[in-house]
Amino acid sequence: MRKRVTYKLGILGLLVAIMLTACKKDGTEELQAQEMRLLEQYLVNNKIAVDPTASGLYYIPIIEGTGISPDKGTYIEIHYVGELIDGTVFTTSYEETAETAGIKDGEFLYGPARLQLGYIALDGLNEGIQLMKVGGKAKFILPSNLAMAGYSSGPVPAYSTLIYTVELLEAFDDPEEYEQEKIWDYLKEGAFENIDSTESGMYYIRQSAGAGEPFIDGDEVKIFYTGKFLDGRVFESNVDGEVFSLTMPGSYIIEGWKEGLKLMRNGEKGTFIIPYKLGYGEEGRYDQYGRIVIPPFMTLVFEMETELVVE
Repeated sequence: MRKRVTYKLGILGLLVAIMLTACKKDGTEELQAQEMRLLEQYLVNNKIAVDPTASGLYYIPIIEGTGISPDKGTYIEIHYVGELIDGTVFTTSYEETAETAGIKDGEFLYGPARLQLGYIALDGLNEGIQLMKVGGKAKFILPSNLAMAGYSSGPVPAYSTLIYTVELLEAFDDPEEYEQEKIWDYLKEGAFENIDSTESGMYYIRQSAGAGEPFIDGDEVKIFYTGKFLDGRVFESNVDGEVFSLTMPGSYIIEGWKEGLKLMRNGEKGTFIIPYKLGYGEEGRYDQYGRIVIPPFMTLVFEMETELVVE
């Protein structure tokens, strides 16, 4: 079943660097003419002879994929690098590329971006990625009318042509089915022991049994945790930071935690695999700047250690 997610401004990792403080400048013939001159020179210098699409997008295949071609509404996972026409990198999903370009952000979660075609903020990417196949890599040249138009921010001037190199890693119409298959693969590859499952679809891998009875409402519990995705990327941890404490059943925590903590005991260590419905749902989670931290429909893996507070 295909579901639509309406993205908030700034949610897309590839737009964070340019959209959060964007301001619009008056469009002038001079700026637009300058853009066309720079674009024409770029095409000549790089010996690009492909014709643009009807909208003005330039699509330059690098690696032809062998999978499906996504269409509007399809969920995709991509790697990307965004550059200005002079080669300045202003955004990327690759941590090493960001570090090399001097734009690494310690609070940004690098790695594949999960998006829904048709609802990406840059029209040129909505159009261009539909020309690709899974497993492919391509360069897109987006004139400003397909990018930010008269908006500017940081290193991106108004009426700038943007150049994106995109790798199409995955494409799927049913994110719930896709995530469930990934969970099964994760469990199969891990060959875990001592796995319990709940009616809600959550899995608990007990690594070190605790003492006493499972926690009940009213218990005060200290928790050390590390939150990951199925691909191993860590999005949050307090292992080297402050202890997190709560009084059961807890408030302002995800449903997966509320359910899972009731399976644990004092001094226990374990890992929870939490489906998106018990995590951050169809919308995901954002940081204070509106950037995506947890993509929509994302399965969460929490490694947890608990301690009962006894007064």
